[in-house]
Amino acid sequence: MAKKQPRRFFIFIIVLIICVCLVALYIIKRGAIYSASKLKDCQVAPETEFCGIKQINLSIPESIQNEILTAADNVNFGKRVVLTGWKGGRTIATASIIESLPNVWDWYIGLQTQISKEIGATVTNTQDFLPTTCSILVYENDGDFINWHYDVNYFQGRFFTLIVPVTFADNCTEYTYIDKEGANQNIKNKKGTSILFEGDKVFHMATKFCTKGGTRKRVVVSMQFATDSTISLYNRALMRIKDTAYIGF
Repeated sequence: MAKKQPRRFFIFIIVLIICVCLVALYIIKRGAIYSASKLKDCQVAPETEFCGIKQINLSIPESIQNEILTAADNVNFGKRVVLTGWKGGRTIATASIIESLPNVWDWYIGLQTQISKEIGATVTNTQDFLPTTCSILVYENDGDFINWHYDVNYFQGRFFTLIVPVTFADNCTEYTYIDKEGANQNIKNKKGTSILFEGDKVFHMATKFCTKGGTRKRVVVSMQFATDSTISLYNRALMRIKDTAYIGF
């Protein structure tokens, strides 16, 4: 009997590795492979209707802008994750926002009505225990970026992301996406505007940061909304794996 134990343990390890690899491939398939059909409906949708992505008139309130910039200047605040060839940057996650920047969190909570009007569907904030619900993204080292991807929707309803720029200097990195015609489009940070998009339909990336003109960093606030933010236990497990890989949680 004693001889069987090492063999059983070996089999268990092999099965575990296979399962992890299958989950990883599943996540990659959902999030990292472009599909032209994702925005197919937008090709016939009226221009006035929200479909996939739009720039909206929204900016960081002056009352909290300095708080965000001060937090971003603290290199020890948040977690820096570098995945060679895939992403590099620092994230100040939801829990840190709630604890250290409550004014930012309160502003996010109050945006539901405006975002619902922009989309044409009622949305709510996503849960406060999710690290990406309301976060600050900091690109600060040469080469910081995030590669092409979809934001995988783990919620029961539709899922939207709002990117609000805090800095506006020319520093190479731009929000880039593939539009409904299959063409690459770049969006520069512009005062008074933000980017609202349905991430599981829009293939997007942030191009590589560079210290052009002496610019020290690019800072944006990323906020999430959903028409139904319920998450199944299965999707909670997948989200945990994704968050561990992307932002170190």
